[in-house]
Amino acid sequence: MIKEELEPVLKERIRIADETQDEWDYGIDKCWEKEVEILTRDMAATINFIENECDDETFCWIGEVFYEVVAKTQSKDFFEAIKRRAAKVVDDEERRCVEVDLEHAGYELLDD
Repeated sequence: MIKEELEPVLKERIRIADETQDEWDYGIDKCWEKEVEILTRDMAATINFIENECDDETFCWIGEVFYEVVAKTQSKDFFEAIKRRAAKVVDDEERRCVEVDLEHAGYELLDD
């Protein structure tokens, strides 16, 4: 279900970036908002998706909003799941990108 919901949003996000050549375009911001809404709706389902259904390319793209998901949910389980999943990314460049996204997301976790 999450994959099916994310797919058109990610396609739109990529299309906008390709057409505008502007990573700060308003349309991309709207796509990010939709991604966050999808990923924060049911954290158990999101963690399951991340760990069992999410391919590397999708994981890389949604990495852009990890910090917002963590800030909104304060889910340590989500953060740990994306850390585990990041270690499995095959492509070195994609893994480095996701590691940067993880670092930013980690800053959003509030101390207990």
